[in-house]
Amino acid sequence: MIAKLFIVLSTVLLLTCAGNEQKQNFVSTEIAGIQNSPQILICSDNKSKTFTDFINHEKIQFVQFVNDGQFIDKKAPFTFSKDLLIKELERAYPDPNASGIAYIDIEVPYIDYLKEDITTDNYKRSIKLFLDVLDFVKKQRPNVKWGYYGIPYTTYWGRDKKFYDQYKKLDPIIRKSDILFPSIYIFYNHVSFSMENEEYIEENAKEMIRIANIYNKKVCPFVMSRYHPSNASIGNQKINDSDFRTYIAAISNAKYNNKHVDGIVLWNADGYSYRTSESVLKKELEKNKITNFDTYYDQYIIGLLSLMKKEVEK
Repeated sequence: MIAKLFIVLSTVLLLTCAGNEQKQNFVSTEIAGIQNSPQILICSDNKSKTFTDFINHEKIQFVQFVNDGQFIDKKAPFTFSKDLLIKELERAYPDPNASGIAYIDIEVPYIDYLKEDITTDNYKRSIKLFLDVLDFVKKQRPNVKWGYYGIPYTTYWGRDKKFYDQYKKLDPIIRKSDILFPSIYIFYNHVSFSMENEEYIEENAKEMIRIANIYNKKVCPFVMSRYHPSNASIGNQKINDSDFRTYIAAISNAKYNNKHVDGIVLWNADGYSYRTSESVLKKELEKNKITNFDTYYDQYIIGLLSLMKKEVEK
């Protein structure tokens, strides 16, 4: 999980309009029972006209969200403020009748409590919190397709039946969700990207498809174009184009019962990293002598999305 990064992005996007004014629909990937290529989706703090025009032209859907830091009551655990959550919804979708696709971000400690035994108080109260928030946003924005970030769980280590069977504890949440938004991020590249990551990516993708299939839900994993920040040696560094292609192809090509993921969500908050002079990005820009970040950011995100579209359509 990347709780801090998602809290950062939520702050940056409070005034972001990209995708807000469009009544976007999550286009069905099934026609007469045939599943089309996975959709490419984007969640980013880029809000330039160039970027917005590109995703509109390419019919790439912008994924909105509501973030726990804006509506969970810190003084009263396991509760949320309806008034504050309404403000988050108004930020994401000013029009109550808007359509679109969005995730709810409730992370630690509550998402971890859902891994506890179902008889524990923490589990019971967390399940209620997740379900109450989901019910509330669906009533307030009934035309939006909702899901929870990070559900079902994925992992790099310990990819066994016991781990993946934890989805059963999430059963009430999955049943009420419209879309599943697991994350499949890249943590390692010490020797070989393919050797260290392809099997991990494919196994997690297949398990997510399997679980989604049980509930007849759409599944759209989150990906990043940078290494996960938890890795002190390569965290936040760019994944090169060749390895990024391998990354996207591994997710796109993974199948369970001849089904693949319905979409892939690219998550990126480089705009915030630039404004806060994040060290890895700062060195990257200096090394490449980039002086106009806005132009660079447009080109970078558009390039990634173009690469992703090309890869899934092969």
